[in-house]
Amino acid sequence: MDAHRNRILIVDDEPQVGLMIREELTERGFVCRVAEDAGRAREIIDTEQPDVLITDIQMPGTNGLDLLVYARKHAPQCKVVLTTGYSNRQYLVQALLLGAHDYIEKPFRPGELAEVIFRAVNGESDGSLLMDRAVDAMELGLQTRQASLDSVTALVRAVEAKDPYTRRHSEQVTHYAVNLARATGLAAPVVESIRVASLLHDIGKIGVPDRILTKPGALTEDEFQKISRHSALGSDILASITLFAKEAKLVRHHHERWDGKGYPDGLVGEQTPLESRIIQTADCIDAMLMDRTYKQGYSVDRMLGELLRCSGTQFDPKIASAAIHWCRGNPDKLILPGRDLVPQPVSA
Repeated sequence: MDAHRNRILIVDDEPQVGLMIREELTERGFVCRVAEDAGRAREIIDTEQPDVLITDIQMPGTNGLDLLVYARKHAPQCKVVLTTGYSNRQYLVQALLLGAHDYIEKPFRPGELAEVIFRAVNGESDGSLLMDRAVDAMELGLQTRQASLDSVTALVRAVEAKDPYTRRHSEQVTHYAVNLARATGLAAPVVESIRVASLLHDIGKIGVPDRILTKPGALTEDEFQKISRHSALGSDILASITLFAKEAKLVRHHHERWDGKGYPDGLVGEQTPLESRIIQTADCIDAMLMDRTYKQGYSVDRMLGELLRCSGTQFDPKIASAAIHWCRGNPDKLILPGRDLVPQPVSA
């Protein structure tokens, strides 16, 4: 591919870094623009539609991840390459799941950045390899389970950016699941595991095409099969991260049903982990109460009626009963369209 036809936008708050990158790439035949802040970068993205955006992750105000999301929306053809220091590796999983083409660590080796850009403009990418690199980088940067919670939040943001119609859904499911877990008297470590798994329960939707996630009408059989894979895919992603091995199993089974008609494994009754059954109920409560492109949110009475009607088929009867009791006793904690209640993840 002729490099002279490719427009590169370089964004870095350190002017000397931006100029150094521009000099190297200009020598290789690329047409380069440099911006030192996100506002100017957005203007160039809107007006010039660059082929590649090179942006530092850590910048004051709007950071490189925010620019990544902006570019994905306003210049879908633009490949985004993140630059990062060793200490910022915890952002890499989020960056790649949000759609970054690649990343490169500072300080650059001679010619390294140009090689990455040539691969980007020629459409060369190995998604599975990038994911492996991100997981390895994430694990290298994590010392304790507590430290991993920033990465949990990053993964949740990645899902929300991909599927805006379920924005805050993961936090809201976590709100219900934690309260149901406590209402059923589970021990604090179990509640904590439910909290983390709830936050991550839909992370596998990263692998579902956007056209299916945001489709306003009914899904075809083939589309349903594709979206049904998200629980297993999410489990596979988490299973590759040692700290989330337990939660990986819970995420895999959050779409099983009491009667065995769920997925991915068709587990019946108590074959499904208790924690997954709680997350499944919490997931359905939020899905019923929220507006979607294809439906209006249910009233609280209708939602409670569905929990009762599907008790023993879709839902574990004991958990459904506990959910109905908790909802009736805590009407102020229900999240409804238009209600300004955005629960934060609650530590067990």
